[in-house]
Amino acid sequence: MMSTAGKLVPFSRAPVKPLSRGLSKLVSVPGLNTQAIQGLEATYPGTLTADMYSLLGRTCGLTAAEFGTIDFTGRWHPEESISVFRPCLTLAIDDEGRRWIAETSRDQGLPGPVWCVLPDPAVTLHVCDDLNGFLHLLYDAAERGQLHKWLRGLQRDARSIWAQRHSLARVSFEICREDRELRGWLAELPFDAHIYDLRGPSALRGWPYGLAGPEGRFYRCGRLPVFAVSTAPTASRWTQHMSEIAATAEILAPAVAHGLAAA
Repeated sequence: MMSTAGKLVPFSRAPVKPLSRGLSKLVSVPGLNTQAIQGLEATYPGTLTADMYSLLGRTCGLTAAEFGTIDFTGRWHPEESISVFRPCLTLAIDDEGRRWIAETSRDQGLPGPVWCVLPDPAVTLHVCDDLNGFLHLLYDAAERGQLHKWLRGLQRDARSIWAQRHSLARVSFEICREDRELRGWLAELPFDAHIYDLRGPSALRGWPYGLAGPEGRFYRCGRLPVFAVSTAPTASRWTQHMSEIAATAEILAPAVAHGLAAA
């Protein structure tokens, strides 16, 4: 049995076994029976799809030296604190404090996208499109003995995103401004918001959530991988624009204003 404060995961008592020969760093935890999976449904974050139900029947998680416990049940790790990702599973919190999360808003398939939320630098990286892709990445890296190298590469990407955070925001804003479907969303954002459009493939596919600071806000365009970071809850761009127009508009004398009204 695995438990946290106020939470209990009904893991099977069967002994754990390596997933396959050569994967010495990844060990599969046995799956849950039907009754145990049904017991998860009430508290499972988001949608427990048929594919996820099937996966939980085969295994409810992994253990890995670099990750600790990788959990598929949503019971082992605390809820993700960045609200724009919820609902999601916190898959793991590794030895370096990185949070590995998978969104659970889809009606079918496995959870995804999978994100890595790094504490330092405070950057969130897109890891892969779904949980299946995440597991393949782990298996492949472990089999080749390059899991540690892969993790170092993610850390390097996060540092690059943080270093280029302002230029990446400017490029994303120009892209979103040309997209008619996103203009309304842009207009509702705080005037100081930094935009990060992660829809296209990129070597640096992530966004610096640390820009928000302790009083800032996070925004997302629906479930698209398009995010915004604001340092404070300020007026929207449209509100700011109208305020500027009002402040610079010509003020008519009362007599002129009366004449316009009469006309």
